[in-house]
Amino acid sequence: MSWSPYGLSPPPRHRGLWGRLRGRRGRNTFRRRPAHGRGRFWLRLLLVKAGLLSLAGLSVGLVLLYYHLLTSSYFCIKDLSNIDISGTKRLSPELIRELLQVGPDTNLLAFRPQRAAQMLAAHPWIAEAQVSRRWPSGLTVRITEREPVALVQVGELYYADRQGHLFKPLSPGDPLDFPVITGLQREDFTPGQGGPVIFARILEVMDALREAPPPLHLGNISEIHFDPVRGFTVYANGLQSGVHLGLGDFAAKVEKFARVWPVLVQRGYVRQVSLINLDYPLRVLLTFRGGDDSQVGMER
Repeated sequence: MSWSPYGLSPPPRHRGLWGRLRGRRGRNTFRRRPAHGRGRFWLRLLLVKAGLLSLAGLSVGLVLLYYHLLTSSYFCIKDLSNIDISGTKRLSPELIRELLQVGPDTNLLAFRPQRAAQMLAAHPWIAEAQVSRRWPSGLTVRITEREPVALVQVGELYYADRQGHLFKPLSPGDPLDFPVITGLQREDFTPGQGGPVIFARILEVMDALREAPPPLHLGNISEIHFDPVRGFTVYANGLQSGVHLGLGDFAAKVEKFARVWPVLVQRGYVRQVSLINLDYPLRVLLTFRGGDDSQVGMER
């Protein structure tokens, strides 16, 4: 009880949790969705379905169009003259077309240039190939063939390029107008890593012989033999003796041979000598067939 000007008032009543809950039971807290909100939801759902149906129809249409283009003659090679092939020397255009598996009626839309270039590059004589489509009905093929510089004897004869790659074994009908390199082992050539280091020295010998006069000119050389201790010895067609060059200074030694060769011819030593050793300064050592050695002096 408390006092007030109006009399005694009852003490305030404290409402507990149950009272507060009872006071809220009469309130409705659910908010109804407006009618225009439900209409927007169904409109959006209808638009999504329409978009999906349109996309599916477009996809089917594109598939049908692509199939029509694949079967259309407009994008097909009409004639072999539409296949432009360049860069071939040893390989024939017929072989290139056979490797590409193309010809008249080949559809360019179904043709894969990158895959075709890989198929060409798998041929041993082809170092690089580029294939491109020339719309609407042509092909352009650029071939870079391997250039062999020698035949290497490693069990059997292999063609080798300037990088020392053994890219093809010798087959019947292959050209033979290359010097044969002997004295190397198959283990000296690691696949995918080029030729042995000594192959660079072989190229030096060949470059020096390219400037040599007959009979030691490179085009007349039949064999270049390598010995890891003694160096290089070359054998020429029509020359019954080997010419020893050693391990270096090949250009100077070839020049020395050019000066001593007329002397050998004049003295009649050509048919009697089995080895002409140029690996000595200012002189040439001749080994005769009977086993005797003789020296020919050189002027400075």
